[in-house]
Amino acid sequence: MSHLKPLTSLRFLFALMVFVSHLDFLKTSSNEFLRNLYNDVLIHGYIGVSFFFILSGFILTHVYRNKINSNRLENKKYFIARIARVYPLHFATFIVAIPLMFWGQDFNEKGLLLGLSNLTLTQAYLPIKELYFSFNGPSWSISCEMFFYLSFPFLLQLFNKRKYLKYAISILVVLSILVLPQFIDKELHHGLFYINPLFRLVDFILGIILYDVYVILSKKTFTLDFSSLEFIAIGLFVLFFSFRESVTETYLYSSYYWIPMLGIILIFAFQNGFLSRILSHRFAIWLGEISFGFYMVHHLVLRYFTLGNGRFELLTNDVVIIFTLLTISILGAVLSHNYFEIPLNRWIRKRWIMS
Repeated sequence: MSHLKPLTSLRFLFALMVFVSHLDFLKTSSNEFLRNLYNDVLIHGYIGVSFFFILSGFILTHVYRNKINSNRLENKKYFIARIARVYPLHFATFIVAIPLMFWGQDFNEKGLLLGLSNLTLTQAYLPIKELYFSFNGPSWSISCEMFFYLSFPFLLQLFNKRKYLKYAISILVVLSILVLPQFIDKELHHGLFYINPLFRLVDFILGIILYDVYVILSKKTFTLDFSSLEFIAIGLFVLFFSFRESVTETYLYSSYYWIPMLGIILIFAFQNGFLSRILSHRFAIWLGEISFGFYMVHHLVLRYFTLGNGRFELLTNDVVIIFTLLTISILGAVLSHNYFEIPLNRWIRKRWIMS
């Protein structure tokens, strides 16, 4: 099984997009360039989450397609490996977020409910903002990922028996995303069509379908200029982004960027173009490997920094603040990756898979 290096590296770039979208203080920045850049471009970085969901379906199929079957041992290995991948860091960031969650207020039954939903990674299921953005806000997407992970073996077996079922399910969900907003209160759109795992499952299934396309094309014997195709894929993404104002917010949050995201993942999976060679550099891959930690810690860094800087006014220049937040977030990701994620992942695998 080959390591799809460019896709690993791209994870950091899309995590960086999510990072810049959370720099809310730039909305009212005294720096006109930064203020306009944030309000016109950076605020839309949330679309990086769609990339992660589609990529999850693609990569899991790449890694486990021929491993997961009715064999209980293989399924056990899969589930433990997935939980070991995301849950320890989720739990750690949950603990770190507790002081932020209850800053200046008493712990009560509502706090207990919010805490339990986060610990069980079920906070994304109800379209209640106070619920799905509680504690470490970005962890709502881990709630979705865990749902995908748990569903994947069953989806894979089902799709192997009913090969066209994945297309039928995708079409059904796509149609529901296109039609249902007309009948649902607009206040619930974000919580359902962007947050809810049942609706975001189609992103994951699209990744599974995309891998089928990748395998079929990989067997073809034709010569393509992948360098040009990579630039075209990026250009298509930019083109879609440039027309974002003509699309309603509901579709921007759900289905609008599917086509360019699928194109980017498919083209860069072949690893044959100029940009792929850059993304295959060791440093780029390393950034991709720490991207999960970066994604999970950056919002906590931003919130704690905002509290501290707001009180002591250590930094006032927005450019300096951005680079400070980025540096601390990357440092936190490195420490997390080297001294928490990898050691604990190995311990869990050794303890539970080998037992």
